Amino acid sequence: MRLAILLLLFSFTSCGIFSPYKNRQFTYTDSAGQQKTLGLKVPRGFKLKSETVDSAGNKEQVYRYVNGAVYYAAYSTDTTRTYQPINEALNQPLPHRLGGWIYKGQDSSHLFWREIRMNPLTFGYRHVTRDDEVKFDSALNYSSLFPERKKR
Repeated sequence: MRLAILLLLFSFTSCGIFSPYKNRQFTYTDSAGQQKTLGLKVPRGFKLKSETVDSAGNKEQVYRYVNGAVYYAAYSTDTTRTYQPINEALNQPLPHRLGGWIYKGQDSSHLFWREIRMNPLTFGYRHVTRDDEVKFDSALNYSSLFPERKKR
Protein backbone atom coordinates (compact mmCIF):
# COMPACT_ATOMS: atom_id res chain seq x y z
CA MET A 1 0.00 0.00 0.00
CA ARG A 2 2.81 2.42 0.89
CA LEU A 3 4.54 1.63 -2.39
CA ALA A 4 1.34 2.42 -4.33
CA ILE A 5 0.96 5.76 -2.55
CA LEU A 6 4.62 6.58 -3.15
CA LEU A 7 4.32 5.74 -6.86
CA LEU A 8 1.14 7.81 -7.15
CA LEU A 9 2.83 10.77 -5.45
CA PHE A 10 5.84 10.44 -7.74
CA SER A 11 3.66 10.37 -10.86
CA PHE A 12 1.81 13.55 -9.77
CA THR A 13 5.03 15.45 -9.13
CA SER A 14 6.62 14.29 -12.38
CA CYS A 15 3.61 15.55 -14.35
CA GLY A 16 4.26 19.10 -13.23
CA ILE A 17 1.19 19.41 -11.05
CA PHE A 18 3.25 21.24 -8.45
CA SER A 19 5.14 23.41 -10.95
CA PRO A 20 5.24 27.14 -10.15
CA TYR A 21 4.55 27.81 -13.87
CA LYS A 22 1.73 27.34 -16.33
CA ASN A 23 2.57 26.42 -19.91
CA ARG A 24 1.07 28.92 -22.32
CA GLN A 25 1.62 29.88 -25.95
CA PHE A 26 2.18 33.20 -27.66
CA THR A 27 1.07 33.09 -31.29
CA TYR A 28 1.59 35.97 -33.69
CA THR A 29 1.81 36.64 -37.42
CA ASP A 30 5.22 37.91 -38.51
CA SER A 31 5.91 40.56 -41.17
CA ALA A 32 6.12 37.86 -43.86
CA GLY A 33 2.59 36.68 -43.01
CA GLN A 34 3.76 33.46 -41.32
CA GLN A 35 2.02 32.45 -38.12
CA LYS A 36 4.51 31.58 -35.36
CA THR A 37 4.12 30.19 -31.87
CA LEU A 38 6.39 30.54 -28.86
CA GLY A 39 6.17 28.51 -25.68
CA LEU A 40 5.79 30.57 -22.52
CA LYS A 41 6.23 29.58 -18.91
CA VAL A 42 3.97 31.95 -17.00
CA PRO A 43 4.26 32.13 -13.20
CA ARG A 44 1.15 30.67 -11.57
CA GLY A 45 -1.32 32.89 -9.78
CA PHE A 46 -2.28 35.33 -12.51
CA LYS A 47 -5.84 36.54 -12.28
CA LEU A 48 -6.31 38.12 -15.69
CA LYS A 49 -4.96 37.37 -19.15
CA SER A 50 -5.49 39.86 -21.95
CA GLU A 51 -4.46 39.98 -25.60
CA THR A 52 -4.49 42.97 -27.90
CA VAL A 53 -3.75 43.10 -31.61
CA ASP A 54 -3.72 46.38 -33.54
CA SER A 55 -4.28 47.05 -37.23
CA ALA A 56 -0.51 46.91 -37.93
CA GLY A 57 -0.30 43.35 -36.58
CA ASN A 58 1.37 44.25 -33.28
CA LYS A 59 0.31 41.87 -30.52
CA GLU A 60 0.58 41.95 -26.73
CA GLN A 61 -0.26 39.12 -24.35
CA VAL A 62 -0.40 40.31 -20.73
CA TYR A 63 -0.85 38.39 -17.47
CA ARG A 64 -1.88 40.41 -14.38
CA TYR A 65 -1.55 39.32 -10.76
CA VAL A 66 -3.51 40.40 -7.65
CA ASN A 67 -0.41 41.98 -6.08
CA GLY A 68 0.05 44.26 -9.12
CA ALA A 69 2.74 42.22 -10.90
CA VAL A 70 2.55 42.05 -14.69
CA TYR A 71 4.13 39.51 -17.08
CA TYR A 72 4.02 40.09 -20.83
CA ALA A 73 5.08 38.93 -24.28
CA ALA A 74 4.79 41.16 -27.33
CA TYR A 75 5.42 41.22 -31.05
CA SER A 76 5.84 44.64 -32.63
CA THR A 77 6.78 45.71 -36.13
CA ASP A 78 7.70 49.10 -34.63
CA THR A 79 11.07 48.45 -32.98
CA THR A 80 10.96 51.79 -31.13
CA ARG A 81 7.80 50.83 -29.26
CA THR A 82 8.28 50.49 -25.49
CA TYR A 83 6.27 48.41 -23.06
CA GLN A 84 7.66 50.01 -19.93
CA PRO A 85 9.72 53.15 -19.43
CA ILE A 86 13.41 52.30 -19.18
CA ASN A 87 15.91 55.05 -18.54
CA GLU A 88 18.81 53.75 -20.62
CA ALA A 89 21.19 56.26 -19.02
CA LEU A 90 20.63 54.54 -15.65
CA ASN A 91 20.08 50.98 -16.85
CA GLN A 92 22.96 49.51 -18.82
CA PRO A 93 21.64 46.65 -21.00
CA LEU A 94 23.29 43.26 -21.20
CA PRO A 95 23.43 41.34 -24.48
CA HIS A 96 21.05 38.40 -24.84
CA ARG A 97 22.74 35.25 -26.10
CA LEU A 98 20.30 34.94 -29.03
CA GLY A 99 20.58 38.62 -29.94
CA GLY A 100 18.87 41.59 -28.41
CA TRP A 101 19.17 43.29 -25.02
CA ILE A 102 18.28 42.54 -21.41
CA TYR A 103 17.29 45.37 -19.06
CA LYS A 104 16.67 44.95 -15.34
CA GLY A 105 16.10 47.20 -12.35
CA GLN A 106 13.95 48.30 -9.45
CA ASP A 107 11.31 50.98 -9.41
CA SER A 108 10.83 53.66 -6.75
CA SER A 109 8.77 51.19 -4.68
CA HIS A 110 11.70 48.71 -4.69
CA LEU A 111 9.77 46.31 -6.91
CA PHE A 112 11.62 44.55 -9.70
CA TRP A 113 11.17 44.90 -13.44
CA ARG A 114 12.94 43.26 -16.36
CA GLU A 115 12.59 43.37 -20.12
CA ILE A 116 14.23 41.39 -22.91
CA ARG A 117 14.10 43.08 -26.31
CA MET A 118 14.72 40.77 -29.24
CA ASN A 119 13.31 42.78 -32.11
CA PRO A 120 10.56 42.27 -33.04
CA LEU A 121 9.82 40.30 -29.84
CA THR A 122 9.74 41.72 -26.32
CA PHE A 123 9.31 39.80 -23.06
CA GLY A 124 9.09 41.35 -19.63
CA TYR A 125 7.65 41.82 -16.19
CA ARG A 126 7.16 44.68 -13.74
CA HIS A 127 6.00 45.33 -10.16
CA VAL A 128 7.48 42.01 -8.94
CA THR A 129 8.42 41.52 -5.27
CA ARG A 130 11.79 40.21 -4.13
CA ASP A 131 10.11 36.92 -3.13
CA ASP A 132 8.85 36.37 -6.69
CA GLU A 133 11.85 37.77 -8.59
CA VAL A 134 13.59 34.42 -9.22
CA LYS A 135 10.36 32.78 -10.40
CA PHE A 136 9.65 35.62 -12.85
CA ASP A 137 13.29 35.70 -14.04
CA SER A 138 13.19 31.97 -14.78
CA ALA A 139 9.92 32.32 -16.67
CA LEU A 140 11.30 35.20 -18.70
CA ASN A 141 14.52 33.33 -19.49
CA TYR A 142 12.52 30.36 -20.75
CA SER A 143 10.27 32.55 -22.88
CA SER A 144 13.19 34.33 -24.54
CA LEU A 145 15.15 31.15 -25.23
CA PHE A 146 12.34 28.89 -26.47
CA PRO A 147 12.66 28.24 -30.22
CA GLU A 148 9.96 29.51 -32.55
CA ARG A 149 7.74 26.98 -34.22
CA LYS A 150 5.48 27.44 -37.21
CA LYS A 151 1.83 27.03 -36.32
CA ARG A 152 0.32 23.99 -38.03
